[in-house]
Amino acid sequence: MPVLPVPEEEEISLLDIGVILAHHRRLIGLMIAGFTALGLVIAVLSSPEYTSSAQVVPEAAAEGSLPGAGALAALRGFGLSLGGMSTGLSPEAYPSIVQSREVLLAVARDTFFFAELGRETTFVDYVQETKSWLGRALSYVLGLPGKLVRAIQGEPPALVIRDEAGGVQFLTEEEDDALQVLADLVSTSQDIETGLMTITVTTEDPLLSAELARAFVQQLSERVRTVRTQKARENLSFIEQQFAEAEQQLRAAEEALAQFDDRNNNPQSARLRTERDRLQRQVTFASQLYGDLQAQRTQAQIELQRSEPVVTVLQQPAVPLEPSGPNRKLIVLLALILGTMLGVAMAFVSAAIERQSADEAEQRKLEEIKAAFLPKRWRNGQGRAARPA
Repeated sequence: MPVLPVPEEEEISLLDIGVILAHHRRLIGLMIAGFTALGLVIAVLSSPEYTSSAQVVPEAAAEGSLPGAGALAALRGFGLSLGGMSTGLSPEAYPSIVQSREVLLAVARDTFFFAELGRETTFVDYVQETKSWLGRALSYVLGLPGKLVRAIQGEPPALVIRDEAGGVQFLTEEEDDALQVLADLVSTSQDIETGLMTITVTTEDPLLSAELARAFVQQLSERVRTVRTQKARENLSFIEQQFAEAEQQLRAAEEALAQFDDRNNNPQSARLRTERDRLQRQVTFASQLYGDLQAQRTQAQIELQRSEPVVTVLQQPAVPLEPSGPNRKLIVLLALILGTMLGVAMAFVSAAIERQSADEAEQRKLEEIKAAFLPKRWRNGQGRAARPA
């Protein structure tokens, strides 16, 4: 291949670029043909994907709209803070709840019909049964050091999760693998203006996509309801504790007043009347506090037993009829573009190597490098001959 002349000012014109591309057209053509063929193979062998989605509207409850808000304000007047009845959840937190380990684990332990297996089983078992032998071997080899360390140190696995009661549960490696697969299958998006959230599941089975999307919606609703119930139970437990103390105080105040009346029937002295008024005020105060706490406890029990949904489903997931991917035309087009770019880049690299090989000064530098690194018996005086005079 002829050596390309380079202007002294080291500037490359459009004609130089054209000459380089023309001289290396075979290399460019081979790269384009190779990557295009690879793109065609990937496009043909890629399995079709089906997407099923559901649209939900998260609901946030305000403290002022809940029953018992007036009683809460009255109790705050007595210096008691009951924390309100709000859930602590905002609509912006719902996408994170869908991707939370609690929701993913609940879906992974659920049972679905898998056409690939021809039967129903849990998602955890499905992931293990469909994992290739190579994937299992790699997973075992990569996880072997950690297993040895845990066996020597006696440490429990780091995969933990808390149940509804607040206890700690340890996840198995199989469940953790299923959680990673599920996290890649599900995605969420939310409209900031309307608060509408879309839950999307994409798999190679249209029926499985719809069932998984439906399971995520159900587990999202259950998880949010659990959080709401937990907050309501905490409020109810605190109110019942305050109510029991108020009841004891009321009984003690009433007992003290009754004993005073028994000892001093129709008191006439000012000191006795003042003492009885003080005891009466204690009874009145304890009775009022007892009544307010009793009303608040009733409202907290009602709030705990409410069954209204906290997640409104606007669009139920449906079985998709047409595949959503892969876009085979796009795959081939990207492969063609990538092959062209790499072919052109390799053409310029090849031209630069040819140019430097033809440059006498660069050739002498190359000989010096060879003389510095090659063994003496291979040089045969080439290193000294290559040094400039």
